[in-house]
Amino acid sequence: MVEIVISVRAYCKMLLHMMKYPHSAVNGIFIAEEKKTHERGQLVINIVDSIPLFHTSLGLTPMLEVAFMQVDHYCKSKGLEIVGYYQGNRNYQDSSPDAVAFKVAEKVYENFNNACLVIVDNQKVSVECREVGFQLYQYSDNKWKLKDKTSVFLEQGHSALGIASTLLQSKVYRHLVDFDNHLDNITEDWTNQLLNEEIEHCL
Repeated sequence: MVEIVISVRAYCKMLLHMMKYPHSAVNGIFIAEEKKTHERGQLVINIVDSIPLFHTSLGLTPMLEVAFMQVDHYCKSKGLEIVGYYQGNRNYQDSSPDAVAFKVAEKVYENFNNACLVIVDNQKVSVECREVGFQLYQYSDNKWKLKDKTSVFLEQGHSALGIASTLLQSKVYRHLVDFDNHLDNITEDWTNQLLNEEIEHCL
């Protein structure tokens, strides 16, 4: 049994990425601590951050490869590892994984066999953040299966939703930098250190 804990930072940055580009599909990577702990006989994966990737063409292989190489190098320097992929679809009513989502998630799975695939549930995302706005899948029996919600936890629980709402209403998504922004201007920081600090101030 694998237990997945998503940090407030990782969750908020995923939503901020969606809100910055509400008319586009977006995607990104989840990273976690390399050291995984066992509690009550369960493997616990602590997702500590998310890295926003793209908001234009999500599945362009050359750009994905560049992004993954840079994120992997960053993770190794910080004692972290790539453990998951998130995607928010363009269509408001579409909250299902598509070919791009499966393709990128499988790339993550090749290097981390407890990889997760997270799809934003557009219909549950709002500035009020009244409920958790995503579905999480893991690979099992040769296919991606929807994970039981009892084994997926949002750090700080309901309080995390309040923090996310505060950040969205404050429009801090204007400060978020994804890889598309970085490729347009390499001085833009895709690790989002300044945004991370803004989130930490809300905790």
